[in-house]
Amino acid sequence: MNRALRFALWFALLVWLAAAAGPSGTWKGDFSFNGQSVPLTFNLKTDGASLTGNVEGLPNTPADIHEGKVDGDKITFWLSVEYEGQTYKLLYNGKVTGDQIEFTFGTEDGSFSAEVTAKRSA
Repeated sequence: MNRALRFALWFALLVWLAAAAGPSGTWKGDFSFNGQSVPLTFNLKTDGASLTGNVEGLPNTPADIHEGKVDGDKITFWLSVEYEGQTYKLLYNGKVTGDQIEFTFGTEDGSFSAEVTAKRSA
């Protein structure tokens, strides 16, 4: 019984530590663009309510995160991306659930949007 209790406490500590890490780390996912799968890598760092890092896989890679914020399980930021000679501001809204983040992102003017599920990379 003592061994089982120690195991349960150890497991609870590990779960708590994983949750405390929040969105910091490397996350991988993909989205569909013009019928093609586009893989993305999110390199995220948190410091309190601030989120920094970059996203790899877009035309100008890596794209730095701007005005990143963490509010509980929600994260927001924007990126500047160049595509076919034009610069676009992509707005990202994400919800962290365990080892995945559900992102909705799109252009500031609403002309493009997509969703991506990013999973924590080991």
